[in-house]
This record gives sequence, C-alpha cells and structure tokens, in this order.
Amino acid sequence: MKRMIPKGLEPELVYEIFEEISLIPRASGHEEEISDWLVAFADKYHLSRVQDKKGNVLIRKAGTPGKENHPGVILQSHMDMVCEKAKGSDHDFLKDPIQITVEGDKIMAKETTLGADNGIGLALSLAILTLEDAPHPPLEVLVTVDEEIGLTGAEEFDASQLTGDYFVNMDSADEGIFVAGSAGGPTISADIPVTRKTPEAEQGAYRLSIDGLLGGHSGEDIHRHRGNANKLLFRLLDALERKGDMKLASVQGGMAGNAIPRSAEAVVMIPIKDKQTFLDEVERYRGIYKEEYRVSDPDLTVAFEPWEEEVSEVFTKEAMDRVIDFGVFCENGILRMCPDVEGVVESSNNLGCVTTDDEKVTFVFVTRSFVESMYQTMVLNIDRLARNAGGSSHKDYDCLEWAYEPESEIRDLFVEVYQELFHKEAKGIPVHTGLECGIIAKNMGRKVDMISIGPETKELHKPGEWFSISSTQRYWKLLHEVLKRL
Repeated sequence: MKRMIPKGLEPELVYEIFEEISLIPRASGHEEEISDWLVAFADKYHLSRVQDKKGNVLIRKAGTPGKENHPGVILQSHMDMVCEKAKGSDHDFLKDPIQITVEGDKIMAKETTLGADNGIGLALSLAILTLEDAPHPPLEVLVTVDEEIGLTGAEEFDASQLTGDYFVNMDSADEGIFVAGSAGGPTISADIPVTRKTPEAEQGAYRLSIDGLLGGHSGEDIHRHRGNANKLLFRLLDALERKGDMKLASVQGGMAGNAIPRSAEAVVMIPIKDKQTFLDEVERYRGIYKEEYRVSDPDLTVAFEPWEEEVSEVFTKEAMDRVIDFGVFCENGILRMCPDVEGVVESSNNLGCVTTDDEKVTFVFVTRSFVESMYQTMVLNIDRLARNAGGSSHKDYDCLEWAYEPESEIRDLFVEVYQELFHKEAKGIPVHTGLECGIIAKNMGRKVDMISIGPETKELHKPGEWFSISSTQRYWKLLHEVLKRL
C-alpha cells in the first residue's frame, strides 16, 4: 500500500509505526486485531510480552548496558480510538483504514477522527523499543484496550506485575504541558420511558435539526464553551411546544458520551394549520443561536424540514413532557473552576448522546471532576432528575481521578529537559481529562511517580483531528534525553 506519510520525514520510524497502526481498525470494543499486531510487533523485535484475556498487551525491554539496574520506566498508551466521521462519509471504522493526509505541519484525517489519540503516543513508545543505540533504563510498554468508552482495559489489567518506579502516560495532547493529575467520574445513562399513540390526521411531520457545531473532547475542549447540539435541540423543542400542539416522535444526537455532540435531530408532528407559527419560531431561534455561538460555532445551522417517511406513532403528551423536561433541566458544561490552579476546569458534565427506541429515550453523560464529592453529586442529580421523570439511571463505566502531587521527580525532570532543549516555557499541572493513571496506580498497590505527556494534538474526538509534525519531533528528542538521564 502506498505510503500516506512521505518518507524522510523525521522521526521516520515513529510515522511508519503510526501509519501501520492506522491501517488496523481499532474502535473501542473491537481491538482484537491491533492487540494481536502488538504481540507480533514484540515478537519481531524479540521482546518479552504478555497479552491478557482482555487484550491488554505489556512489552518489556531490559535496560541498556550500565542502566540494567536503574529504576524502570513504564510507558503507557491505549490502543483504541474514538470513531467519529463527517456527515456523508461512508467510512466503516470496523474494516476501513484511516485515510491520512499531510498539510504543512499537520498530519490529519479530514473526514474522520485520526486516532492520534492515542496512536501517536503509542507510536513513540514502540519506536523507542526498536532502537539499539539509545540509552534507557528497563522499559515496560503497557497498551490497554477500551480506554475511550470506559477504561475497562486499565481497570481489569493486573497492574501488580508492573515493576517500574516511573510511570509515563503518553495520552496528553498539549506541548509543554506535563500533566500531573486528571479528573475522574463515571459515565451515566438515564432512561426515560415513553408511551406512544397514533398521531392525529391533521398534523404534518417535520425533521428539526441542529448541525454544524465544532464539537470536540468533553474534557479537553469543555472550557471552549462550544455549543452542545443535544442541549440546543431540547431548548428549541421546549420553545416549539409552547407555541402549539406539537407531538414528538423521536429524538437523537451525538455519537460518543465523551464527545461534545456536533449534531442532533428530532422528528415532530405539528398542526398543518399552524405551520407558519412553528416556522417563525424556528427562524427566531436560528437567529438566537447564531448570535450566542457566533464565536465558538460560527457554522451552526438550524433546519426545520418536511419529513417524508411515515410516522405511525408519537409520544403521548405526558411522555413528551418528561423527555423534554429531562433534556432541558439536566446539567451540562462547566460546573466549577479549580480553586487551586487558575484557568483549570475542576468539574463538568457532558450530555454526549441521546437515543430513542420503542420503549425509552436514553441520555448518556460523562461526568468529570478532580473532586470525588463533586462528580458523585452530578451522579445523584442525574438520578434524581431521571426518577422525577419516571425513569432511572445506571453507571456504565467509571474513571478514577488522579490526585495532583505537589512534588514529583519525573515531572521536574521533563520540565527541566524540555526547557533546556527547546528554550520554551513548560509546566506541570492537572488537567480536566480522564486518564488511566489513577486506576493503574491504584491497582499497582504501591506509590509510583506519574506524569502524562504527548505532542501537540488537536480536534480530538472529531473529524479533522490532527497532530503536529514539529511537536512530535521535539517530543521524540525529549523522550530520548529523559530516558538517557534516568
């Protein structure tokens, strides 16, 4: 197959591995092929490896001469990726390779997510293992499954077998920011039951849609105040219901709980005689949304178009009110900023997905906070709101917070070496994303010095995701030098 990343681009070994990874479908929950590829990679380079029943892979390499007995380093990544694609794309994440393009300093995918989260960190880690002339202490490269939808790979991995004293998670995305703590919180689903009835003959069916939002990572981008298509849709449904005898047939939006939804839609029925009233209200809200989100989401669109398919059932008035009430009143976005670190979000909630089936409407949330009591409160609030709407909630996945440590030898070393090599400012701070560090550290059963790093990677969890070539070059040098000094 023709190379998509040009030969000669340094560090060439890293890009070769990244491109090979990109040929392998690796949606969360479907990592069998990439897991087996990692085993084959270890065997190719005669490295010790362990593959557990979940599919997690641990690869070991002894320290280079003179460093055999130095404290070991664990380099940790995840092998799965968020699978989002642009409307109109026929990409099949279960069988198609990612289509990579190179534009200036960016390696990107235009119509889909790229999988740089966490493929570039994985490629850097694997490339280190192949070198014979790079000094390093004993290395353990741990690659987990199922990070993006629940961190269950990290949770079920037997971390007691890890021997390193330094833990370097490779899943960060901001150059010069060395992560020293991360948010925790569970993914929660709320089910609101619905009853249905036959629609009235004098009503016409319409599709109401919110689209064109930027979306993004529900932790990495939450501070950018981008519109949440699900919340905007329910706000508009509430406004339309107040205008007349509207009936709701279905509602859906978003593709992943941990992604800010870029689009959402509902099928509604309205009295034919009142059509203009509803069209006018949609037009009014189009103007409202365009003004409110003129900076964060300039391409936002609102559409209200005839629905050509037959609508045989709609929600009863009581069911519709329960669903709209829940969608309007549920918490979303930043709830509190961190009191200890200026400019860092402490607590947030993201309404990532809404789906409708024959019996219920399901709302999926990802809660995040550095403070356990805060995300537990979010969980309780979702549950109470669901029960008030006649429904229930349950926990799908969990993510343990990683507490910030004021003193860290590995963090200080990365900051020092980065500033020394590149003459740029660097800092170690906690971030509002969920990482596997907290779960793995807990399961190791002993104290380990942890940090999370990674080259500049942007537009995570959305089509157009990219990572920086020049930043990757710097992080390749940085990783070499830090391992040399340990």
